[in-house]
Amino acid sequence: MKQWKALLSLLLAAALLLSGLSALAESGTFYEEMGFALDLDDIQSASHNCVELQRSGVDMHDPFSAMMIVAYYALPEETVKSRKAKIANAGDDTEKAMMAYALQTMVDAVGVIVVTNAESLADAGFQWPLPEGYDVTEFGAMGDYRWYFITVPVDILLDAVDGMAETGELELPVEEEKAVIRSDTDMIKEALLKKLQAVQLSEPVDNDTGHIGEVLSFETTDLDGNPVKSEDLFKDNKITMVNLWGTWCGNCLDEMAALAELHTRLQAKGCGVVGVEYEGAPIDGALADKAREVMAQYGTNYPNVVIPEGNPIFDEVTGYPTTFFVDSAGRILTFPIAGAMVEQYEPTIDRLLSGEAAEAAPDSDATANDAGAYRVIVRDTAGNPVKGAVIQLCDDTTCTLQKTKADGVATFRMEAQKVYEVHVLKVPEGYAGTDEIYKTLDTFSDVSITLGAASDATDATDASDA
Repeated sequence: MKQWKALLSLLLAAALLLSGLSALAESGTFYEEMGFALDLDDIQSASHNCVELQRSGVDMHDPFSAMMIVAYYALPEETVKSRKAKIANAGDDTEKAMMAYALQTMVDAVGVIVVTNAESLADAGFQWPLPEGYDVTEFGAMGDYRWYFITVPVDILLDAVDGMAETGELELPVEEEKAVIRSDTDMIKEALLKKLQAVQLSEPVDNDTGHIGEVLSFETTDLDGNPVKSEDLFKDNKITMVNLWGTWCGNCLDEMAALAELHTRLQAKGCGVVGVEYEGAPIDGALADKAREVMAQYGTNYPNVVIPEGNPIFDEVTGYPTTFFVDSAGRILTFPIAGAMVEQYEPTIDRLLSGEAAEAAPDSDATANDAGAYRVIVRDTAGNPVKGAVIQLCDDTTCTLQKTKADGVATFRMEAQKVYEVHVLKVPEGYAGTDEIYKTLDTFSDVSITLGAASDATDATDASDA
């Protein structure tokens, strides 16, 4: 029975992949997290200035919310390309930063495309009601997901042009350029909405694991220059909340007093908060003094350290504050929370504590998670992630396939409150296949699988052939 399920699932997946690729090739770039294919070539050719799609990515995981910005530059396309090339080729970091800023000051959003399974845009993290002048159109729906196009008032762009003209940044006839911007943005909004209303939608995909399962490890100093190791910060806490912040970050400062109160409550639960400070410059002398003043002002009562250089996890953070949750060994337990979301911190820790205390179901290697999905985590005997393993999740009637990503994780957004069978259908070259049947819990959970090395080339085959 297992072999028939495996064969049927593989054939179905191949057919869907081939049909999907041919359709997508005709309709532009496919954005998995947005659930559609889109290009702006025709809109760009009709515009006087440069139009781009930017920052397509997942902003929230539970509920799911992904966002794409439709950016408009008050510059022709060739000028934008030329400036970007100069930035890319600049050898001096200061020069590169200055050119990047000069380019960024010439751009603003015409609109934002959003897909979410939240019940409302407010639940998806947007200010609601929207500010005056912003318009929202729901252009698609599928299951629990809704797609929206939010237009930004053109006056925001025009105010930016006035500001650049006053500072001498914009060497253009300002009134003529404002007329061009008005006509361009009107055209872009109308044409893009028609395009969006005609796109073929598919269920969005959340590929971001937030480094779940990886160990957050670093060596750094505190604000007085004393050496600090992450293992010493984490070892005495069941769960540690790691909060990245900076004195320049208004949202970070807004939540600091609340974090001090939260740390006190968490200590009673065997948990705690650790602050990691980023300033964009060496934190010594005056900067260290400023940080200490801020901490004193807000009653900070938890450890704070200087952000370590070259940490691969921290280096990916692009917004502040960002908060990670780790266990006593430093393993990352859930998606990071981006933004000052004080109301989410303690409930997240409580859910993690509940999952940590829960016993695994009999005959199962699964543990409960807080990710809103079933996840299969595949690693080798050294603990390294295994990419490209074909994983199958089955209930009594249906099997679903996913491949593990670079982090070794295959994510399945299936119906909760069910126990699923997990099979490893195919392993990458160099690994031994397995016929073992794993099981999830009857709630969203992680199943960990370890693959050994192949004893010879014939071992690296479909597990279903064994």
